Amino acid sequence: MVIHCCSSRAGWEPLRHPEHTSHRAYIFIDIALIATFVLIGRNEHNSGSQFIGYLTTVSPFLIATLVAWSLPHVRKTPDSVASGLTVWATVIILGMVLRRTVFGGGTAVPFVVVATVFNGAFLNIWRTFARARSRRPDRGLPEG
Repeated sequence: MVIHCCSSRAGWEPLRHPEHTSHRAYIFIDIALIATFVLIGRNEHNSGSQFIGYLTTVSPFLIATLVAWSLPHVRKTPDSVASGLTVWATVIILGMVLRRTVFGGGTAVPFVVVATVFNGAFLNIWRTFARARSRRPDRGLPEG
């Protein structure tokens, strides 16, 4: 995203939002992990072949993910532990509420437990690796 605040004749340069492409990648990672969780679950219960059923199952969790990403601290530091915990909690709490009330899906205790553990692990593990990688002084290939 480029923001032009003044003309270049006045000596102003266009301002760029830092790491805007990585933010899109981070959102995509969260969405892909949640979509994978639902796909695995539907396949384990022999219901993975129905596309509409898949969309009905995944939709409340994707909506919850987008709500989490609308929060300023998640957008500001998407690879932080706090952001990971926020996305995780929002996906589980709001996702389950939406699944039950809006989409008419079940929220049996084993499903909630598996969703909590799987999403908690995967939504936070990738952030741990991303954070560690961004702090490495030698992020490129070694010379020589």
